[in-house]
Amino acid sequence: MLTGALVTVVGYLSPWFKVSSYYDWWFSGWGYAALSSSGGWTLWTLVWLTVAVGGSLWAGGSQAAAMTGLVSGLGAMMFSMAAVAASFSFLPERDSINYLAELPIGLGLPLLAIGLGLMVAGGCRAIAAGVLRSRPGTTDGDT
Repeated sequence: MLTGALVTVVGYLSPWFKVSSYYDWWFSGWGYAALSSSGGWTLWTLVWLTVAVGGSLWAGGSQAAAMTGLVSGLGAMMFSMAAVAASFSFLPERDSINYLAELPIGLGLPLLAIGLGLMVAGGCRAIAAGVLRSRPGTTDGDT
């Protein structure tokens, strides 16, 4: 879960795409945070990711930390996907969807997707492992 949260942070802050190859500004979480208005609601993604990293540090030993990490990871997923969707709304309207295939895409979107998947899968695994550990009559060596 920690690896997923850290990959998500890198993916969120890395460049996602720009409107065209001639456009200077890359859409990214870092781009939003660097705006003169300080990024506004997009900074909530970083808050959720910070809580997810904190929860993932103790997820192996605490059921509450695992649930906190998973819930904050899902919150980060919702806010980051809203930021990406809002970014796509800045694209000029075209008569063909093939235009999206021609966009300069950065490394941020694939890393964001991979990190979010790893974070949610790791959170589910940590919760399931905690439930199995807490069952009466089982030990860590039992499967």
